[in-house]
Amino acid sequence: MKIYYYINTGHRVGLDRLRRSAPIINALEEMGVEITMLTNDFRAGEYAKEQFGIKKYVSVDIVRNIANIATTSDVLIFDSQEESRVMWEDMASYFHKFIRISDNPDDFASKNEVLLSSMKEIGDAPQVNVVDPRYFDENEEHNGGIVYFWGDDDYEQKLLELSDAFEGLDITLLEGYYFFMQYGSELSKKFKTVEESEDYDEILKKADTFITSSPQSALEALVAGSNPIYLKKPGVSNTWDNMMKTYNIPVVSEFNNKLIKEKISEKLINKNEFLKKETLYKVSSYIKDNIR
Repeated sequence: MKIYYYINTGHRVGLDRLRRSAPIINALEEMGVEITMLTNDFRAGEYAKEQFGIKKYVSVDIVRNIANIATTSDVLIFDSQEESRVMWEDMASYFHKFIRISDNPDDFASKNEVLLSSMKEIGDAPQVNVVDPRYFDENEEHNGGIVYFWGDDDYEQKLLELSDAFEGLDITLLEGYYFFMQYGSELSKKFKTVEESEDYDEILKKADTFITSSPQSALEALVAGSNPIYLKKPGVSNTWDNMMKTYNIPVVSEFNNKLIKEKISEKLINKNEFLKKETLYKVSSYIKDNIR
């Protein structure tokens, strides 16, 4: 029996799920569970190796190709909302064990599958509000000013269309991993400076205020003490707004210069009272117990 952990990644969906799942994989490895990470593209696997120390990864361009790698005797952990319930039920019937991680607060488990959620506890399954342990390290030097991070994906260059919202606000832009060459140069007219994605950890941890449109990055900034503000992308579900409010992370509902400026001027000091380092090990232990 082999164990595969599929994560929906790529230049159209970003790396939020990878940032959440890679720590779980590492924790499972520490517990003696050998896992192969599956991503939608090779670059995501390289990122997982460089940033999280993931040892084994394979790229699969579409979900259906997982069956070309895994067999009926294997376990599939599936962190994605891709495809449909019919497909999930087929995978639950096909694999020895099928464990799915969902970001839909209304989701429910189908026959033969184990379901975990980032939005709620389901049965005895812990909520998957996981942040890599390195962001919990104490860092008192929050002297990096105000930073904005859109996310790792912007294939349609939506940020460029919305960038007037940042003009004159003295904000540093942290580029995403999948940003196009020279995209930062185009955006630099609206931002104080532009920093490369390779410096993600250092910039996030040192920020005085970390504005982000990435839910996972907002949680990482929260535990790092970098005072996150969640700036909602157009067309994104209110689900994430509700989660941010649960953690007392301020929410800006649109790319509006006045609204962003007002939220920054409030200078809220957001102390993390909700996300715990131990959650990672509770989630990983639960997955390990359900692999057997």
